[in-house]
Amino acid sequence: MQLLGRSSGFQVASTHKPCTKGLWMWSAPLKRTGLDGTEYNLVLLDTEGIDAYDQTGTYSIQIFSLAVLLSSMFIYNQMGGIDEASIDRLSLVTEMTKHIRVRASGGRSSASELGHFSPVFVWLLRDFYLDLSEDNRKITPRDYLELALRPVQSGGRDVSSKNAIRESIRALFPDRECFTLVRPVNNEKDLQRLDQLPMNTFRPEFTSGLDAFTKFVFDRTRPKQLGASTMTGPILAGLTQSFLDAINTGAVPTISSSWQPFDP
Repeated sequence: MQLLGRSSGFQVASTHKPCTKGLWMWSAPLKRTGLDGTEYNLVLLDTEGIDAYDQTGTYSIQIFSLAVLLSSMFIYNQMGGIDEASIDRLSLVTEMTKHIRVRASGGRSSASELGHFSPVFVWLLRDFYLDLSEDNRKITPRDYLELALRPVQSGGRDVSSKNAIRESIRALFPDRECFTLVRPVNNEKDLQRLDQLPMNTFRPEFTSGLDAFTKFVFDRTRPKQLGASTMTGPILAGLTQSFLDAINTGAVPTISSSWQPFDP
């Protein structure tokens, strides 16, 4: 919960077992004012990790899809750099077109169609230690992300599936960004109790990176909208129920139909 300037918040643990099950909502919305002066409430959601050992593939896609449907900004965090294994973990993105539709008619929606309704995608790399450079010049984390999402040129056996994942990520999340955070503390034992440590005990490099990340989140976050409808508390509750009803009955959530009852 460093976004709130505090170490504690959603449950974390130093064990291999996942703490979060499903989706959790922070109890109190944050009062925010946009750059245009508009006031809004920011609601924080925490989701179960997509690679938890006790999950099925379908369940992971459902959790991921629900978070994307409800969010105006989606922060995907992982440890370390972006490699082939981390991109492969996002292979479920290629399956999302089977689990979400833009409209009831017209069959399956493409990733690019869904991309018009997708949240800002932020890939947050924690405990990052790599020197970001390309062709002997410094590059930004955003450059690093775009390089990782370029089509693979090698002629290996799995090149088509690797490129399909990359293409789906680019299409589904056209508005994307990347941030890196170094390891917050040097002491190994402190890593197991980060939620108990005061903010002033973290490494300065971590704190400055966190400040930049927090500024981006608060500057870029906007109330989720569809057409003339803007997300409110009752709309959030209604959409969540509508999407869950579809998922739990084996149906495919439809974006336009779910928002339709809330049209002004």
